[in-house]
Amino acid sequence: MILDCTLRDGGYYTHWEFDDELVKEMVSALNKSEVDYIELGYKSPIPGGRFRKCNDKFISQLLKDVDYDSHLAFMIDTKDFLENGGINMKLLRDVIKPKFLSPFTLCRIATNYETLDETLELVDIISDLGYQTTVNLMKVATLTKIAVKESLEKLGKSNVDMIYIADSLGSIHGKQIKELLNLFRNTCIVNDKLLGFHPHNNLGLAFPNTIQAVELGADIVDGTITGMGRGAGNLRIEQYLMWRKKPTNDLLDLIQRKFVPLKEKSKWGWSSNYMYSGMNEIHPSYPQELQTYHISDSKIQNKLEELSFTGGKEFYNQGEIKSLSKKSVSIIIPARYKSSRFPGKPIVDIDGTPMIIRVADIASKVVPKEKIYIATEDERIAKVVDDYDYKVILTSDSCLTGTDRVCEAAQEINSDIIVNIQGDEPLLDPDDIQKVIDEKLKYPDSVINCMSRFDSTEATNRNIPKVVSNFNNNLVYMSRSAIPGTKSGHSKLVHKQVCIYAFTKDELDTFYQYGLKHGKTPLEWAEDIEILRFVELGINVKMVETFGTTQAVDIKEDVEKVLEILSERKS
Repeated sequence: MILDCTLRDGGYYTHWEFDDELVKEMVSALNKSEVDYIELGYKSPIPGGRFRKCNDKFISQLLKDVDYDSHLAFMIDTKDFLENGGINMKLLRDVIKPKFLSPFTLCRIATNYETLDETLELVDIISDLGYQTTVNLMKVATLTKIAVKESLEKLGKSNVDMIYIADSLGSIHGKQIKELLNLFRNTCIVNDKLLGFHPHNNLGLAFPNTIQAVELGADIVDGTITGMGRGAGNLRIEQYLMWRKKPTNDLLDLIQRKFVPLKEKSKWGWSSNYMYSGMNEIHPSYPQELQTYHISDSKIQNKLEELSFTGGKEFYNQGEIKSLSKKSVSIIIPARYKSSRFPGKPIVDIDGTPMIIRVADIASKVVPKEKIYIATEDERIAKVVDDYDYKVILTSDSCLTGTDRVCEAAQEINSDIIVNIQGDEPLLDPDDIQKVIDEKLKYPDSVINCMSRFDSTEATNRNIPKVVSNFNNNLVYMSRSAIPGTKSGHSKLVHKQVCIYAFTKDELDTFYQYGLKHGKTPLEWAEDIEILRFVELGINVKMVETFGTTQAVDIKEDVEKVLEILSERKS
């Protein structure tokens, strides 16, 4: 048997968001290629894209017109459901409904050796809900033979249907595979358990390792389309299907049309850094993150070598990555008193706190308070900010836009990266601010801006800038009009701008100097959207999708909307 886990493992590159048509075509093509199970993602309580949640109703609706016989699967991670040393049953029931209410057949449970006992409790609970179950024992290469044998003995006596050996570090091969399968054969096969093998490709051995595992008796193996998955990726399922003589033209065509462009955008696949991590049994998350931050291969491999000596097999540490990238970050919040639609809005009361202070408090969860600056032309705003012990930079009253104001303020700050967040966004998620910073570190030659999905019924609201981006998430155009559109009406591919930006001082200076000499650029003036000035000046703008709830305060009526959302959060 074979299981495809493209959407789950590949979701590490897309934040578990995939185009609906791609998913429907993928399920159909894999079904025609006789793939037994198709894993559509996680069921997780952790915020993320649609395929991080795999809501039953959403999946059923998405695939209602797709013809398939393959079984659908989802994965959970044991640690996500643990609280105070035990399973949070309320959380589990919220996430996983009984089988008769679900399109899924199989629940896969990822676990470390340390959480195996709790995992076996989950097996019993989820089996009682009507699902088949697997336990994926992760990071097997780091375990002693005694620990592996102990784990297999417990699993062999449990109610689990399949037991997976997960080569999470992409580091096992040859003799190790044979030893692991022999251990399984001696402990589990007598209890009618099926054996699964989940490879990673750090050493470039995912395909030969899989063939060896099958020849030694593995019952089910995992793969992904083009090998899409964390780090160096997984077994290329089309390669395995060719070996089994089962691929279809539908699948090969889908790869060329949809997955090749997606790979170009997300850039998964083998590299020497992944090989180095596999050789040293270090989690591939380290090199994956390090190389996306444009850190040199030599620095990456030196870090991996250091980790191999210090026992650093765990997931990457974001602080370490930032220290290696050596970029300083400051946040500037522009605040103009003379707003044409809502004068004085930066200091309007939002649930007992001036709005500009509420925004600054959100920013302080991402960078130290001393790295946060409010840029304003008005002494009334300056006084409020000073009362709350934030830094104020007074700017001229003639700034064309908020970004021009940020540029004036940035001249007084010694920082590599300037993040601009709007003082009228009191519901910003600090994780979204962090995401923008991370993207700027990854793409230092692009201005970074955010976007989020919203209801197409809002497409005609001219207060909302709509975003059109290309396959690489580079901004094509932004408008207050309803774009993109179709002949029959508004498109469902609707994103709105979320006003969080990241620039270098050079990018800001180019923006500012043009404004001083020429005023606003033509499209910027026509749309009243300042980010278009960068586009017109030939500076690339990369859009980052966010998933948090935002509500800008553009007019007085928006304050009530913000208060309603805050009230809902408290209840």
